[in-house]
Amino acid sequence: MKFILACFLGAVVSFGWGFVSWTQLGWHEAGMHSFKDETAVAAVIKANATRGRGIYVLPGIDTPLSYATPEDKQKTTDAHNKAMTEGPYMYAIVRPGRADWDMKRNMLLGLARSLLACAIMAALLGQTVLSYTGRVAFTAGAGVFASLVCDAQLWIWFESPAREFMVNVADHFIEWLLVGAVLGVWVGKVPTANDYR
Repeated sequence: MKFILACFLGAVVSFGWGFVSWTQLGWHEAGMHSFKDETAVAAVIKANATRGRGIYVLPGIDTPLSYATPEDKQKTTDAHNKAMTEGPYMYAIVRPGRADWDMKRNMLLGLARSLLACAIMAALLGQTVLSYTGRVAFTAGAGVFASLVCDAQLWIWFESPAREFMVNVADHFIEWLLVGAVLGVWVGKVPTANDYR
């Protein structure tokens, strides 16, 4: 029962922090920019995103044909490298057409995400023998770990701005510090004298 209660309360804190982080602080939005002529860009995207919703990159991934000559393969590689160097470069999630925005559905999915993440973290925390402070630090460290696993990859390989990377690290650290403050009360083993021998 304590485990379920801890997961539920942790999920509420996680979800609540997400609301504050994304709607009140403005630190995520500060790194987002609009195009000068959105109508023109939207028209180009609709005309060229022929694979439907998905991830698009510019310059595109142009793999040489298997039967191409070594010279042709080198030309393709050189052209791609030149386009990457000179720009523009883009890594974007694109939805070229209409979609119904369902805030209620997204909120429920967000809460489910928080609940599942808290259940996994509580299961891990339950295997530790740490003081309360140690349990909070363990959980906060897991938030930083999540950023290094996910956000750092976007920064290293897909040119995500360093500012956005740092904001995401801070966001995840604070979220799981707060969640750890809740989970740590209910989950985990307190060290005994035997653990210090």
